[in-house]
Amino acid sequence: MIRAVAIECGFPSSSGLTVRAKFDRDAAIALAAVQELSGAEGLRDDVWAYLTTVLLPDVARWRFPSVTEDRFHGGARNTLQRLHMRSRALDLGEDAGVDRWRLLRALTEDAHVAIFERPSIGGNPILAQAIARQWILSSSAVGKAAMEGVMRHAIKILRLRYQVFELGILEEDELTTALGLVFSEAAGLSSPAS
Repeated sequence: MIRAVAIECGFPSSSGLTVRAKFDRDAAIALAAVQELSGAEGLRDDVWAYLTTVLLPDVARWRFPSVTEDRFHGGARNTLQRLHMRSRALDLGEDAGVDRWRLLRALTEDAHVAIFERPSIGGNPILAQAIARQWILSSSAVGKAAMEGVMRHAIKILRLRYQVFELGILEEDELTTALGLVFSEAAGLSSPAS
């Protein structure tokens, strides 16, 4: 299934950033459909290392031409595991219909990395979805081109300001307000909160 997604994206020929982003989105959605990965097996780093090093090493090398070991080892940077983490956290559920994967599709690679390479953020679907929604709102205000810097700054603010406070316990409207203030501050649209 993953190889079929890669072929649709031009595998084994060389790929550009747009094709790799499409592969990431489509492969993440495909991985979400694999029932065997929805339970404990999907949490095991050795499962992802096996999938990447034994079953799909050519796809991993195609996706990441500058080969580094962490793309094959299990963990947040594994070629496939990182996509599975995204799909699990950003899945809005079958009831969302065609909007089910709206958050996953809207974010840039840099935004995904900012969320999912930080377990305290990406490991909490409520928080990951709220940040993704705020990223979409902020990108409408400042433009996608500016969002790389805004997102990095917003994540720094979040990690510093909320070290001892779990954002995931807030009600949805409270979380939206808190994140809105953080992203506004990161974009330079407001002064820092006291």
